[in-house]
Order: sequence, then structure tokens, then C-alpha cells
Amino acid sequence: MGWIKNVRLETGRQVTSKGDKVTITKPFSILVENGLIQEITEQLPENVSEVVDARNYLALPSLKDQHIHLDKGHYGGAWHAVVPMNGVADRIKEEEGFLIDFLKDTPKKAQALIDLITGKGATFLRVQVNVDPVSELKYLYLIQEVLEKNRHKLDYELVVFPQHGTLATEKLGLLSKALEVDGVGVLGGLDPASIDQDIEKSLTTTFRLAKKYNKEIDIHLHDGGSLGIFQINRIIDYTLAEKMEGKVQISHAFSLADIEGTQLDTVLHGLKTAGIAINTTVPIDIKALPIPDLLKHGVKVHVINDNINDHWSPFGTGDLVERASRAAEVFSMTDEVSLSKALGLITKGVTPLDESDRQVWPKVGDPADFLFTKSESSAHLIGRVCEERVVFFKGKQVSGKFY
Repeated sequence: MGWIKNVRLETGRQVTSKGDKVTITKPFSILVENGLIQEITEQLPENVSEVVDARNYLALPSLKDQHIHLDKGHYGGAWHAVVPMNGVADRIKEEEGFLIDFLKDTPKKAQALIDLITGKGATFLRVQVNVDPVSELKYLYLIQEVLEKNRHKLDYELVVFPQHGTLATEKLGLLSKALEVDGVGVLGGLDPASIDQDIEKSLTTTFRLAKKYNKEIDIHLHDGGSLGIFQINRIIDYTLAEKMEGKVQISHAFSLADIEGTQLDTVLHGLKTAGIAINTTVPIDIKALPIPDLLKHGVKVHVINDNINDHWSPFGTGDLVERASRAAEVFSMTDEVSLSKALGLITKGVTPLDESDRQVWPKVGDPADFLFTKSESSAHLIGRVCEERVVFFKGKQVSGKFY
């Protein structure tokens, strides 16, 4: 690749006369080779070739979407609003009726979604793919083929997602079959209580399969209240018993918004001990998860896109920065440090500055995956959702232009 000059990096923060903090940035030149950062210097060496001018754009870590559905959607095709339904079970029934018909246009729509999300700054997608009694493994093969065609601009993980229930899907041996497919890294799950209607059998099946095929786990848990909390506690128990710390995630986990005080502290301590990460869209139609409390307890939190204009929801822009901005707004993360910290919700925790205002990114040897923005700081990006962006993946410019 060569050199990138006029790259602005965050180097620290200083306290103003009013007692608040502002972010300090300085221009640098960065040498990239073989997809990695090889050198970071304030002065561009003389007589170098292959120089890209970043035009003083701020370089930030590229974004990581830890939960996105690329199948079964409308985006990239004709517009469709949502048909009113009563809950997850009704949505599944609706889905059974169109899964086969949607296969034909799935590659085109998946590509449109990939272009949308990566154009906003994401270079990693954890992709949830239907494996179910109706379509079997057809969506898995289609989505994997599309993702492979986009290897020049992203890394990805495939999640085998039993949208119609773990037990109903594995009764036909479909999850076992899907977990044998090269490239699959994660086994999903869905509401062991309300969908599988047998919490212990559902979780036993999920963890048994994950251990057998050496996969991670991502359970979509929509159940709220005490039922949801009971399932979270059981997932913690299974994770510890199977020694799968750091290999389990829970998506949505709406019930965490239904508890507080000592009960919440106890559950969050369990999540931290088990190394279970939480994925959330920061919903605004229901009470949002207490993200600051999760972070305070050391629980990893990922803000995600999830679904974009499909039969579940007509909404979604594909912009993780917008999602993180919403999280900051919901939880009054309005000062410079808090806004900057919100960036970590969409980068798997990577931020340019640490809690002590020291520069910790980028470093020599890091992947050359950058989100360049025309913003003054990461706090500015989150607060204003600045639109002008250029994306680099493994040292190569894959989206946007420097102006």
C-alpha cells in the first residue's frame, strides 16, 4: 500500500479553564504494508512513492457489527412496510410463508445491505443466517457466497440461526449439518422458554452442539421480566459449567431493563464472570438496557444494527455511528469523554484514548482498518453523526473519498 499522509490522530485530552476536557489531535503519516500498520511518524520521509493524502481527516478504528441479518429482507428490493403481528411466534409463522420465494433475490438484497453497512464504516460483520425446517441450509449457502465475494472489504463470522426454534430445527438434524459447513463459527439460539418451550432441553442442546463442533454461541433472548432474567441466569450457569467463558453472547436481553439495584448487580456480576457479551440495538420503543451499568460491571456491550427494513421492522439506516449516538443520547453521555467512550460500543471496545486520556490506538502492528471522518474527535463523530467518511480495510481504500 505505502504511506498515508495528513492523518489526524487523537493523542490525548486537556482540561480547559472551565474544568471540562477537550480532545487533542495531531497530524501524522502512517506506513501500511501487508494489511498492517508498519510505522507512525510525524514527518513523512522524503522521496516516498504511493502516498495517499488523507486531507487531515481524523482516523478512528473501523466499525464492527456484531449482529446483522443479511437474509429475508426487503432492503435492496421493493419497499415494504411491516404487517402487524403479535409477537415473535406470529412473525415466525409469517416467515414460513415467504422463505422459499425470497431466495431468488437474496444475493442482490444481501449485497445492497453489505454496501450500505460497510459504506458507513464497518469492516467486520457477525452475520445471522436462517437455518430452519422450511428453507433448511439454502440461505446459509447463499449468504456465504455473497460474503466471500466481499472479502476485499470485510471480515465476517457466520452464525447458524434457528429462527424457528432450536429444538424444531435440530429434530431434523439441520443444526448439526449446518455446523459442519466450513466457515461457520457460531451457533445461535432463540428464546428457550417462549419459542422452544423447554428451557433446559433448549440450552442443553445448544451447548452440547457448540461443544461438539467447537463453536461459539449467540442466543437471541427477547423474553422480558422474570422469565428473561431466569434464562440469563441459566445461560450463565451453562457457560460456566461447560467452561465456555468468553465464547457466549446474548443478543437483545430485554429483561435486563426490567431489574435494578442488587438484583441487577448480581446478574451483571454473573455475566462478567462468565465473559458473556451483550448485543443491543438500543431500542426506543421499550426501555433500553442499562448500558452504563453493564460497562461499569465490566460486561462487554456491542451496539448493533440487527435487521434493516425486513418483515420485523421498516427502520434502520445501517449506520452504527447513528446507533451509538442514540445510546449516548438515551443515557445522557454528553461530555467529551463519555461521547468518546460510546465509540467503543461499535468497535468491540477499541478507542483511540483510554480512561486515563492516554493514546492506545493505533499502534504499529495493528490491522490497517480505518474509519476516516471529517470530524474533530470521536466525541464529535458520535454527537453529530458526521456523514463524510472514508473506509480502509487492510490498508486499502474501499469506500468514500477524501475531499
